[in-house]
Amino acid sequence: SAPARFEAIVVQQTPQRFGLIYNIVAAGGVVIVVSPTKDPELILRAMRAGAREFVLESDHEELKLAVRSQAQVTEKVDGDGAVITVFGAKGGVCCTTIASNLAGALASAGARVCIIDLDFHLGDVLSFMDVAGNYSITDLLQNMGRLDRELLESSMMRHPTGVNVLAQSGKMEEAEHIKGSDIGNLLTFLRKHYNYVILDGVKGFDEISLAALDGSQHVLMVLTQDVPAVRNGQRCLDLFGRLGYDHTKVKLILNRYQKSSKITLDVVAETLKVPVSHAISNDFVSVIDAINRGLLLRDAAPRAKLTQDIQGLVGLVAGARRGDAPRRSFLGGLFGKKAADGSA
Repeated sequence: SAPARFEAIVVQQTPQRFGLIYNIVAAGGVVIVVSPTKDPELILRAMRAGAREFVLESDHEELKLAVRSQAQVTEKVDGDGAVITVFGAKGGVCCTTIASNLAGALASAGARVCIIDLDFHLGDVLSFMDVAGNYSITDLLQNMGRLDRELLESSMMRHPTGVNVLAQSGKMEEAEHIKGSDIGNLLTFLRKHYNYVILDGVKGFDEISLAALDGSQHVLMVLTQDVPAVRNGQRCLDLFGRLGYDHTKVKLILNRYQKSSKITLDVVAETLKVPVSHAISNDFVSVIDAINRGLLLRDAAPRAKLTQDIQGLVGLVAGARRGDAPRRSFLGGLFGKKAADGSA
């Protein structure tokens, strides 16, 4: 009953076969690992190599279920993946928590996902996802001319969920050489290889941020129930509107939502003249526990309302229109309008 393009390869777990798993995944296949025991070390290494499922060899029903579920969710990447920017209306609204956990949720649903930290100096994605590596965004940009899928995979840090992670790592001094056009070209390239490209660390409206916003199909603008966040949200929406953004591109995400707050969902929607697309519960304890343990919420607090709320974002972004380009350049529109105003 699997789609014609689906290829599932069941690999008996041995230490010598991690390279085989990686090669199969790099070629576009899906790997389900079976093992006589659920050894945490083997599970971690298998998932980092790209395996989608880890099943006990004695559990035949679980193996059937794993193959069937992977056949249903495997999605072809055909050059029109969606770029999703998680954008804070102000600082401290937990964009990295949302971005990293959304990436994990999408990957768990069977999509090919990468997350990029565009805060080149003090980004937190590597810490939140507990991955490390020496390969940076500037390294990837310098090798764009010879990148293929295999080299791309080897240049990314890999989270156990299968999410590929790209950040500037420790090479902060090289970030000054990155231009907005570099980010635009990078996003165009990554859309050919991933179903979803999640962008974190997009702050304000500098050249890099504008290039990221310009190349996005969805902008999840995160705000909280306080006056500064709502006021900034209003300013951002006004700017997005003046620059010609489609009204479906920007979606309001109300984080740390509390029903008891005087700034209710209706108040936010009435003030901003835009409905709140999704609300995420306030659960600081679960968030900080997951961060300190180097886990995503789905692993640290799978039954928490907060985890369910972030999982709900999957349905919101799954409808991102693929292949659609902005009607005009965000960056060009901003500076073009400034030039026009100056001439007038």
